[in-house]
Amino acid sequence: MLITDDVTLVGDSRTTADGYLVAAARIARTGVQTYSGAEMGRPDLAAVRVWRPEDEVFAADAMASMAHRPVTLDHPAEAVTAANWKTHGVGQVGGEVARDGDYIRVPLILMDRAAIDAVTAGRRQLSVGYSAEIDWTAGTTAGGQAYDAVQRRIRANHLAVVDAARAGPACRIGDAWTGGAAPPAAPTVATLQADIAALHQAAEAKDGEIAALAARLRDAELTPARLDAAAAARAALVADARRIAGDRLAIEGRSGAEIRRAAVAARIGEAAAQEMTDAAIEGAFRVLVPATTPDPRHPDPLRQVLADRPLPGDRRAEALRRRDGRLAQAWKPRNPADPAP
Repeated sequence: MLITDDVTLVGDSRTTADGYLVAAARIARTGVQTYSGAEMGRPDLAAVRVWRPEDEVFAADAMASMAHRPVTLDHPAEAVTAANWKTHGVGQVGGEVARDGDYIRVPLILMDRAAIDAVTAGRRQLSVGYSAEIDWTAGTTAGGQAYDAVQRRIRANHLAVVDAARAGPACRIGDAWTGGAAPPAAPTVATLQADIAALHQAAEAKDGEIAALAARLRDAELTPARLDAAAAARAALVADARRIAGDRLAIEGRSGAEIRRAAVAARIGEAAAQEMTDAAIEGAFRVLVPATTPDPRHPDPLRQVLADRPLPGDRRAEALRRRDGRLAQAWKPRNPADPAP
């Protein structure tokens, strides 16, 4: 349930060189305020006197919720969120939220021409739209005011420029500071513009994230053509892997990378394959796949070595075999009748 609390937008304000209206305003107060029963979700009651205790209005979370709220022209029919603030927003509340006696005071800026013109023409009331928990416990304040319910956990949603007011003429833009020895620092145009720029930047970043996610969803759409292509690619990979490692190679439940690694390991050994990167496995897999139409006149040396096949005319390999043969027989006594090695 969204509740509203109106304050008067009168007093000192100024217009920047860009035409924005910059001001400060009291936007919330303590005490007992009267709402219609319908506003409080009690249409059976004509009016409801609601007490807003000091410890609830000035609670840290409640005051923090007043900062960086969107300003709207009249109350929208819905809560203002990231999904609709571009539609409803005409300005921004700044971040310098301070206590001002029994009130909360904030800087604000109106950036929309229609809203600024409306204020200039006499629409000079501010109404806070917020949510709160309602404790339907009647009582009397220390000052003797009777109430029907208590507001707790107050959380601001937006600040609206409206015609009617509830809180009375005490809430004025530019009123003298009465909250203590030191007034809050006056908001600068640069500060307010930085707040607005940060808000727009955040919104643009979210728009970019949404667009990227939409593109990923489109790319991941499983059309019949993509399903057919994926099935064909899988079948070709399985066929090549079994040409390397044989029909006993386990395929089920393995990814493409796992299948390639298993096929290479079956040919060169598990220990050697474990030391290879995925890129090296990919290259070895391509080399080990037998050529579709091999040309015996021009063998691929790397493919021949990896496939454990001797190269035609490899004299060095023949010399190594002869040396190994001699070494294998060197321990035997030599027969003088045998030819010299």
